[in-house]
Amino acid sequence: MRRLPRAALWLPVLTLSALAVGLTTAQSQGAAPAGDPLAIQAGPPDAKRGEALTQTCQGCHGPMGHSKDEGKPSLGGQVPSYLTLQLAAFRAKLRPSPVMQAIAARLTDQNIVDLAAYYGQQTPRDAWEANAALRAKGQQFYNSGAVERGVTACVVCHGVDGRGNNALHIASITHQSPKYTLEVLHEFKSVPDYHVAYPNAMHIVTAKMTEDELSAVTAYLSSMGTNSMNMAPASK
Repeated sequence: MRRLPRAALWLPVLTLSALAVGLTTAQSQGAAPAGDPLAIQAGPPDAKRGEALTQTCQGCHGPMGHSKDEGKPSLGGQVPSYLTLQLAAFRAKLRPSPVMQAIAARLTDQNIVDLAAYYGQQTPRDAWEANAALRAKGQQFYNSGAVERGVTACVVCHGVDGRGNNALHIASITHQSPKYTLEVLHEFKSVPDYHVAYPNAMHIVTAKMTEDELSAVTAYLSSMGTNSMNMAPASK
């Protein structure tokens, strides 16, 4: 049975849509251009102000964005441009989540860029446990893909360290929980064609991956930067 896409998958779709209509960060606060609900106009990002705003985020995403809930993403170390667009999409009710829509509705453009700046300055949460053999297979696939099947290596977009690319709005994907990571990969695998480049790339890649490969990549992503077979997630 094909799974319905979860809310997390709306963001990559919106990423290129926002770029197409002109996501901007100006030097002064102002209203978003008419017809562009994702446009952001704000002054320079202020991580200190963003830190003060995180009091309402910590219940789900944890202090410093280190989530203890395996079903909730960690925000610490997330790419600022990616997180900025997430919050803009929730606020515009283009990404479904009653809780996040309600929270984002109270955020100004300046709040959004300040929050993104704060979380972007944090480090990813500690690594999760991983089986050494499965992790090694995932590392190999992450770095090499499967050329014979036309599967692009993950490293091409997400980088050697899995930290993404701020200029290209590509997310940091390291040290999310295995549960959350595997759910997202499954959903990318099962959703229909997005007809835009970035999410299409994720669908094309994951659609050709086996369950063993998805599990292996999940093990590697959740434990990147470590080598131990039994890595206790200290901040869990």
